[in-house]
Amino acid sequence: MFDDDNFLDDDMDVRDLVDRFEKMVKLHQSCYFDVDELNVILEHYLQQNNIKKANLAADIAVKYHPNNPIINIIKAKQLLANSHAKEALSTLKNADLDRNDADYLLTLAACYSDLGEHQKAINAYMKAAKEFEFKDCEDIYNFIAVEYEGLGDLENALKFFVLGIDKAEDIDNQYFEIRNCYSLLHRIEDALVFFRKEIDKNPYSVPAWMALGNCYVRMGNLKDAVEQFEYAISIDPHYKKGYIDIATAYNELNRFKETIDIVDEAMRYNADSALLLCLYGEAHAKLGDNAKALKIYQEAMKMDDKLPEAYAGIGFVLSDEGNAESAIKFLRHAHILSPYNTDYMYVIVEEYNKLEQYDNALKFVNEILDLNPYDENVYISMMECYVMKDDAERAMESLERGLLILPNNAALLYRKAFLYFAQEKEESGLLTLEMALNADYDGHMEFLNFDAENLTSNPNIMDLIEEYRQKHNKE
Repeated sequence: MFDDDNFLDDDMDVRDLVDRFEKMVKLHQSCYFDVDELNVILEHYLQQNNIKKANLAADIAVKYHPNNPIINIIKAKQLLANSHAKEALSTLKNADLDRNDADYLLTLAACYSDLGEHQKAINAYMKAAKEFEFKDCEDIYNFIAVEYEGLGDLENALKFFVLGIDKAEDIDNQYFEIRNCYSLLHRIEDALVFFRKEIDKNPYSVPAWMALGNCYVRMGNLKDAVEQFEYAISIDPHYKKGYIDIATAYNELNRFKETIDIVDEAMRYNADSALLLCLYGEAHAKLGDNAKALKIYQEAMKMDDKLPEAYAGIGFVLSDEGNAESAIKFLRHAHILSPYNTDYMYVIVEEYNKLEQYDNALKFVNEILDLNPYDENVYISMMECYVMKDDAERAMESLERGLLILPNNAALLYRKAFLYFAQEKEESGLLTLEMALNADYDGHMEFLNFDAENLTSNPNIMDLIEEYRQKHNKE
């Protein structure tokens, strides 16, 4: 929070000061530091997130300068660093301090931020920036941007993230925040313009090329995304993240041979990683070489035995080979490592269903439901489990449960109609089918495939679909 440059000339002076302090501590010497120097040392350790040494600097300051007014700011910073924001705020408010001092205002703002009082934090940060005459305030602007995010004010968050770009500690993260704001504001085209300007300013900026590529990913334009990622790795052929993003896009585009080529290139530059190997394994599996894929996934596991994608990849291959029991073992381990990944859980459900272990499948369905009750697929999976258990009543209840959360959801309505027809409740089936057709006419093709022979031979069903076909064409 305290700007070292206000007190010392440059980073070298700060480093010399910190070195002198650490030498004193290491040798158990007694060495004089004035209160301003100790404040700088404290700030250095806070920026390094070294709370232990920050506490030591603060304790020494309090011991040797108990009556100096700045001590109250140091105490507040120490309390804040140790998650005592209320006490820190009380210390500042009760102290006889210059309320216009920039260090006071920045510490005050940090207290409000920790307490979730975003507008008060913004006000304090803006007053601090004013004290600096709004010069070299990029770091403060970044703090303000985060507070506006907390308020849900993305327009102002975006504005201040852009203002703070030159002092961003992590430019990749700064670009992510800017891209995310544009995306949530439904202004992704503006994001493209912004990042192209960043590239114009610095054509050799790998983060800018990557950010532009990820804008195209957000737009669903993977082909153009790959082009930007390729520019990035042409600038830095050792950039691991670039290879991962390219390989991910190639796999999404079903361009598996190109995935293999790009991973081979990464290996030549020693830019491979466990995650990249998993994408490599996926490409080989999709091309039908399961044996090669398994070896690659095992290699990824050796590189990182905590990587869920490696275990999941083996599970997917074993599933394709019809080895449900072994597939479940690996997928469950992937689930332990990544408990919120519902993709893994859905495959586990499928594998348990293959083994006719429907109660085990339902345990995972309910886990998915807890994570994402707005996912239509979870209610469909629940219904399918009960259908396979020959429990038509609970199957229907599953769909009705989903429709309470997702009213007029066509996928659920078509399945509900199908269950009615399967139970020979034709009137209810036709009423529900009409609701489904009204919600999504095109969904009737999937509906008919549920049981093509029986459904297409029912004239009432086909007449109703024809009625909506004519209505649909007129619209």
